[in-house]
Amino acid sequence: MIRQALWTGEAIDGLMALLASNAAYRLPRPPILLPGDVAWRLPGSDPETNLRLFHRDDSLDAFVWFEPDTGFDFDWRATAGEPEALLRTVFDWAYERRSVLPLAYPRFVDITDMDAWRREIEAPIARNDRPGRYLSTIALESDDFRIRVLEREGFSACAHHAPVYLQDLTHPLPEPDAPSGAVLRSVTEADIPARVDVHRAAWVGSRFDHERYAQIRSRSVYDQQLDVVLERSGIFGSYALCWADPVSGIGHFEPVGTRPDWRGTGAGRAVILEGLRRLREAGMRWARVSTAGFNHPAQALYESCGFEQTDTERTFIRKL
Repeated sequence: MIRQALWTGEAIDGLMALLASNAAYRLPRPPILLPGDVAWRLPGSDPETNLRLFHRDDSLDAFVWFEPDTGFDFDWRATAGEPEALLRTVFDWAYERRSVLPLAYPRFVDITDMDAWRREIEAPIARNDRPGRYLSTIALESDDFRIRVLEREGFSACAHHAPVYLQDLTHPLPEPDAPSGAVLRSVTEADIPARVDVHRAAWVGSRFDHERYAQIRSRSVYDQQLDVVLERSGIFGSYALCWADPVSGIGHFEPVGTRPDWRGTGAGRAVILEGLRRLREAGMRWARVSTAGFNHPAQALYESCGFEQTDTERTFIRKL
């Protein structure tokens, strides 16, 4: 019997354990969400309303994570195979959640370059040309079963995508080459204001604040040694927040950012290479990162650090 449950703070360990076991089971094609994503995404997501858990025999076997007004992520225990009845319940809840939200079209799916993305962040455009109640989700292009399920539910793939990069950490890594006078180091408690500031400077329209950062740092999966910054004259110019999962041996980056006036100096490459080195020291075998398909500068940066594209996250859309 499938039992639905609302989110509570005590559920975080079970959700992280599910994601970790799925990542280990699905290697070398890790799932879209990894344990560190839970810590990063929970603050401000209203999980009591937007995150629903599904249990069978007292085991957490699936979840749906909604991002109003149009998006949702979902996954199920990989060892369960192809659980049709469980997925039926998952989709029914997603449709129910979407039905109470306003008419809306997915905000970023038609964007094709970084300039358009910045303009949308700074001055959102109302999509009155596509009225309706849309729903979107993501599938790896290698995940044939998930794609079949989505197409059966009426979802269609669109142009919006994100390349997924993986790196084997048993291979030699280049040494980080920090810009002149800059130092790579970990964040400390005293650095919280500066760490928040560099994130906000790196991302247009960011609302990242001390409260959200404090919640992230409070999670058991957070490791201060994997929160890397590049500092010069008391200013953080770039950062990389890394997450290590000892169950799967996968480390991942979420997020990475560089101040506009530090871009092109090698700052981003330095923090990524230092993050890779620290993930390897933490016992990770693999490192994973992804970025929007239109973010060509980030793709070039990751490839310069030794990442190779292994998959693609494809967005699927349905009009209800």
